[in-house]
Amino acid sequence: MKWVVKFTDQDFWRIGLIRENPLDVIINGLNTYDIHWFNFTDKDFEADPFIFTLNSKDYIAYEIFDYSHGNGKIECVDFNGKRYDFFENVNKIVGHKSFPFIFEEENELYSIIETSDLHEISLYKFNGIKFEKIKTLLSGGKYIDTCIKKVDGVFYLFTSTSDEPFKQKLFFADTLLGDYQPHPCSPIANDKAFGRNGGPIVDRDNNYYRICQNCAVTYGGSLKVMHITKLSKTVYAEEFFKDVMPVAPFSDGIHTLSYWGNMTVIDSKNILSKYSNIYRKINYLAMVKFGKEIPYFSK
Repeated sequence: MKWVVKFTDQDFWRIGLIRENPLDVIINGLNTYDIHWFNFTDKDFEADPFIFTLNSKDYIAYEIFDYSHGNGKIECVDFNGKRYDFFENVNKIVGHKSFPFIFEEENELYSIIETSDLHEISLYKFNGIKFEKIKTLLSGGKYIDTCIKKVDGVFYLFTSTSDEPFKQKLFFADTLLGDYQPHPCSPIANDKAFGRNGGPIVDRDNNYYRICQNCAVTYGGSLKVMHITKLSKTVYAEEFFKDVMPVAPFSDGIHTLSYWGNMTVIDSKNILSKYSNIYRKINYLAMVKFGKEIPYFSK
């Protein structure tokens, strides 16, 4: 029965590192590369990875989630697994956190974190110790999987909502902190195969590529990459470019590909089935309903 499978099956996500340019990874396929798989914790999800470099040190920010703890939070580690409290401020807010998109603008480090239950897109800036909220960019929607790309001096914001996760919306502003306006071509996609973001916009040689979660068959089954052929304040067009398929030992799905320079990180999953998940998932739903959260790590 479908409801039994829903409660017994569980996604188990882990993060992989490839020390190559993301576009090369997309073109050549994951099978081409020696992927270094991390296993930072024993939790159910280590997913939505975003890599960044700060003071010559490399970090991975990602969603950590386990049914026994309640809502997902943002974890940050170096490649050796040492933890950093860069996202402590946002993690203190009750609710689910994921997709910690990180980018650099004018030598400053910023992050947009998925906080859909707050009905807003907030911009966080690294103050030398932690990411702190500096502005709400959009409000009034349950925004998910948001990223920003600066092209020809214009900031383009790509997002969807948990109500309509596969309807990709596009906004733009003349400054990072400016007022974001709906693009006249928005929504730019409305399809389970390529309507939901799966990472930041990839660019090389003035060509831009949108990473999409392909959920046509199963959640996070693979990635589709769309080549953006036209992008301005008035026009937008994209066309299919490449599929990115998961590989062993996590061959049941992939739903994020992000990068920093010539380092690429992905997440991939195995689907595990066990009857103990019935209790764990029911307990999780109760925790979320009553706003209960158990910290992932003790101080």
